[in-house]
Amino acid sequence: MHIKVNRQSFLTAMRVVEKAIKENKIKPILSCVHIKTKENKLNFCGTNLDNTIKTSIEIEELITHGEIAFHFPMIDEYLKEIKEDSITLRVENGTDLFIETDDSVTEFAVFTAEDYPSNFDNINLNENILKFEMTNTELVEIFEKVIFAADTPDNIAMSCVRIESVLKHLHFVATNTYRLAFLKKVFSRDIEDFAVSVPADAINSLIKILKGAEEDVVRVYQEAAHLYFVYKNIVIITKLVEIRFPDYIKILSNSSYDKKLTISAEKFMSTLKRVSIFSRANAEAKYATTYEFKEGKMSVNALNDIAKINEQVDVNFVGEDLKISLNVKFLIEFIQNIPKEKEIELEFRYSNSSVKVYEKDKEDYLYILMPLALRD
Repeated sequence: MHIKVNRQSFLTAMRVVEKAIKENKIKPILSCVHIKTKENKLNFCGTNLDNTIKTSIEIEELITHGEIAFHFPMIDEYLKEIKEDSITLRVENGTDLFIETDDSVTEFAVFTAEDYPSNFDNINLNENILKFEMTNTELVEIFEKVIFAADTPDNIAMSCVRIESVLKHLHFVATNTYRLAFLKKVFSRDIEDFAVSVPADAINSLIKILKGAEEDVVRVYQEAAHLYFVYKNIVIITKLVEIRFPDYIKILSNSSYDKKLTISAEKFMSTLKRVSIFSRANAEAKYATTYEFKEGKMSVNALNDIAKINEQVDVNFVGEDLKISLNVKFLIEFIQNIPKEKEIELEFRYSNSSVKVYEKDKEDYLYILMPLALRD
């Protein structure tokens, strides 16, 4: 390989695909970025076998074709510090990469690409397998509103986001059994039936790549056991989770709540942030906070080994008196997604039954939260 490319384009592409890479001591080549020339483009790939990210840049000058795999951290750090707009990449003996600028030559040991996985070399996506499309801004916002509930990396069935089509709706769901986040997106047309569980790792990589990027359409395809997210010249490919997802419809259909709190999102969040300072240091029950609703007031209590807090807030609470313990961190992670000028509603039944949380008069984004054991 002997080519000349734009330094910043090379650096940007490398940083995109490295988001799929995890350190692999058993097979070190999987800890690498793979690059390969094809026609007048330099193709980049990063993979951990479950998730793969591909992109490409234009080659300014092509002298000879080739492909290599390399550890990226030091190259990233080096390219960030040089000032030239263009760099020359030259490979000798298949094991040495020379990066040349106007006044310097650096040498890096690289891998021959023979052992690099060849999956997805020839991606052929067509309209028959297109599932849906939306802008990157909207897709990132949706995923950020549910991904926090998929915080169980040791449980494959839970460490994912469920996407299901229902007529003109898409459901996005995440749960760790202690809480469930649900969001419904309405489309103007029917969507072909499909239901997939997308690994949380892939969703987090997608958010990092697409958040703040130039506004454009993301097209989502499904082929066999893989889902493809295509944004401009970036393709994010993920192996789907095939373990059965919990029956979230049954959880959401519980309509037996008979107590309701209505409160300003800003007011409630302010209270929660203060009490979290005390509850997060509770060694016995981290983030446990007690809420008592009585005579139009909400009392909020939290403590740790050296301090405690007790706040009283005037609230609009309908129903019999109630005392319940909830994880304040879990509440904050949902409420921070609600505009602070809005009101939120929390529906309850008993001190040991689930709580339903949502923006007032808007139930297309719901949160179900299980209580903690009350302590004296």
